[in-house]
Amino acid sequence: MKLYQKYLVLLIIVLIFLSAYFYKKNEQDYINRVHTVLLNLLNKQIEHEKTKAFNFAFSLSQNETLKSSIQNNKPQQGYMILQEYMRTFENFSGFKIHAQILTKDYVIFARSWDNRDAGLSVKQYRPDLQEIKKDKHPHISFEAARKLVLIASIPIVGKNDNVIGFIEVIRRFQSLEKYFRNYDIDMMVLLDTKYEKQAVLLNKNPRIQNMIVANDGANVEHIKKLQQRGLSQLLQQGQLNGDKHYYFSRAILNNNHEVIGYFILIISKKKLKLFRAFESDLDNVFTYARKDLYNLMIKNSDTSQKYSCLQNLQQRTKSTTIVRGKIK
Repeated sequence: MKLYQKYLVLLIIVLIFLSAYFYKKNEQDYINRVHTVLLNLLNKQIEHEKTKAFNFAFSLSQNETLKSSIQNNKPQQGYMILQEYMRTFENFSGFKIHAQILTKDYVIFARSWDNRDAGLSVKQYRPDLQEIKKDKHPHISFEAARKLVLIASIPIVGKNDNVIGFIEVIRRFQSLEKYFRNYDIDMMVLLDTKYEKQAVLLNKNPRIQNMIVANDGANVEHIKKLQQRGLSQLLQQGQLNGDKHYYFSRAILNNNHEVIGYFILIISKKKLKLFRAFESDLDNVFTYARKDLYNLMIKNSDTSQKYSCLQNLQQRTKSTTIVRGKIK
């Protein structure tokens, strides 16, 4: 082999390695961008859930009849008030919501979804209520109670400015699961096992290393995959490249800013390829419903085909006046 041939082979090898490097880098940059967009979207939806919970809890805390029922120890009256509020809210919003009233001694006074636990003390599970009673400030955060839930806790203040009880609106993860399911994105919610003694209603849930699967909508296959792969890379780096899916994580903080668990968003690699068609406008892709995304893909495809045909016509007629439209 002549010298110039050797240099040519070397140059080809270098070009192949560079091409592979930049291809992999571009792919990782795209994955990182998807990761950022999904977490921003998750944060936005969490804030939306918090706002809804707070607004509902605050309106209940101002109900004078409810205050009277607590002060006069009439739990059945409190239960009926909660039921009426729940029906009104569900008819208006289409969402189900849970609310409970607790006395100043941390005893369940009434619950909207099941009043059989009325009279049960939750003091050992809810140290955060003692802080609320002391500073009279509402808390809205994820907490490891008997389950991992989003709780908006607001003190009910009597006429003498003393705390007479608490109103709590409790949100689980159905709304978040439903929202991401519109885009074929699965969600898994994990709770650290160090909270298992208080999270008594999660005792029978699947476990992945030192985490308990806390949401009912978690996909069994994803649970099995993470049990095989482990959580270290996913939780430390924020993402994991699986066989057919990408996994993205986001820490869950309680009111004391302690990490008590993680949200895991799971998206298939096929779906990532679909979103690649909207890479230039990725931040806005998730404002569309799934059917709208499909329609956009068809429109995008039709526009590309028309443009291709116009290019062929341009070549035949030597025209230079064709302008391609953009899909917003």
